Amino acid sequence: MNSERREIILNEIEYWRTSRLLPEQYCDFLENLYQEQAAQAARRTFSINSIQQGSLKTWLLGFGIISLIFFIGFYFSLFPWPLQMAIALLVTSICYSFSAVFRPRRKAAALLTASGGSVILLVLGAWTLWLQDWLSPGGIAGLVGVCGLIWWLAGYFLNLGILNYCGFVCFILLYGVMFGKIHPDASWPMMQLFWLPLSVVMVWLCWLAHHRIKRMAPVFFAVGITVWFMPEADMLLMRHSSVHGMVLLCLLKIVVAFILLFVLRKKWIVWVFK
Repeated sequence: MNSERREIILNEIEYWRTSRLLPEQYCDFLENLYQEQAAQAARRTFSINSIQQGSLKTWLLGFGIISLIFFIGFYFSLFPWPLQMAIALLVTSICYSFSAVFRPRRKAAALLTASGGSVILLVLGAWTLWLQDWLSPGGIAGLVGVCGLIWWLAGYFLNLGILNYCGFVCFILLYGVMFGKIHPDASWPMMQLFWLPLSVVMVWLCWLAHHRIKRMAPVFFAVGITVWFMPEADMLLMRHSSVHGMVLLCLLKIVVAFILLFVLRKKWIVWVFK
């Protein structure tokens, strides 16, 4: 089967999935079948001869990309900070663009390129802060906020839940830092009052997304579970403090979460997985 015909079939399968003309598991089976055939064909066609017969344009393009990467790596510290930020955003945008191209047919490749772009944004952003001597709490908070916003938007438009979740995690960190500045000596009960209502809101958004934006429901649910354990994580990791019997309190919250998930399993499983 040639590549053009295979691409047409994969696009048709994706149309069946979005239109719900076939069950999700059938679409996954057909998509995996044709992608496996494509991978086998690629392995058969990849050889030393195919590299030797490559066009001059392809070789020049590859050489240019590799040279550009090394040029940026060597001279990044000499660029003015606006150019450093522009380079970070440009490289990240290129990775996200490749991810958008890969997303309909090659989900693993799309996730890999999007993750690479996200890591590049964080690393180059931190490098810029260090080079410009901006490693202050405000500078770090700004970097976390920018990364969180870009990751959230990229995850939403690329339909990559893990990237969307990472964006929410950045917002959660900023939320915790802000509360730490306002109430640095907050007690354990106060921490519960500060975080647990947010967990309830996230689970409610999961229910709402199930009826409006179904693909966002698992993300909201995962964020809600994460926020459920944030009071203890906030005290141990961000405030470097603890209360007597912290281990027992953590176990108690795990038991409560398990009971709630078990009792409400017929509801949240539908929200997240159907």
